[in-house]
Amino acid sequence: MEPSKTAIYNREGLVEKLEDISWPENVDWMHKLCLDIDQEKEVDVNDDLARELAFYTQALEGTRLAFDKFQSMGLPFLRPPDYYAEMVKTDAHMQKVKGKLLAQKRQIEEAEERRKAREAKRIAKEVQAEKLKERAKQKKQEIEEVKKWRKQRQQSGFKDGKDSMPDLGFEDGKAFERSSKKRPGVSPGDRSGGKAKQGGGKGNNKNKKNREFRDSKFGFGGKKGMKKQNTAETTNDFRAFNKGGAAGNKKRKR
Repeated sequence: MEPSKTAIYNREGLVEKLEDISWPENVDWMHKLCLDIDQEKEVDVNDDLARELAFYTQALEGTRLAFDKFQSMGLPFLRPPDYYAEMVKTDAHMQKVKGKLLAQKRQIEEAEERRKAREAKRIAKEVQAEKLKERAKQKKQEIEEVKKWRKQRQQSGFKDGKDSMPDLGFEDGKAFERSSKKRPGVSPGDRSGGKAKQGGGKGNNKNKKNREFRDSKFGFGGKKGMKKQNTAETTNDFRAFNKGGAAGNKKRKR
């Protein structure tokens, strides 16, 4: 960019000010701690990676030179064990940084656990499919062996190979199925086969007698409330009223 028309470029004043603030030539090196590092090759300033690498290399070489110079001069330059320096960043800021790092670590662990769970589920499915294939293969082999055995018996002189061996349900390759026949008097959900309704045992007669006694006493349906309703005869009948009342009065007189 071109400088503005009102800009002031006072070269003599800048040189004079530089001489005022610069170190004198006869001052010791330990007061200024300045080192000059010669760059071996030219670096492209537009290349970020090359530029940062040059800065890192220059700083590392200057540190080595300063280390050797301090050792040759016998000056202490390492931090003493009781030295305390206040941190530039506050504890609250460092706690936030630590929390973010822990959260990232926890997310990575959770993602790894989910990946392991998916892998285990996939392996379990493969194992289950392999077992089903093996069972089907074994079943087919057993059926083939039975058919082969019967064929050998027929060839050896037996007309029917089922004489000494019962009919197996898996010969035709079908799975065992539940019978769809319904038994009369048995509900579909009754596992006792109708025995629960029939009853049985020694306690059956006793329960029957108790049931008959209750039916004769309390009835077993219909209108029962009118049995205890008063009539003209029961209203005028005082025979059952206040039995032993006279004896009670005599006892009180005594």
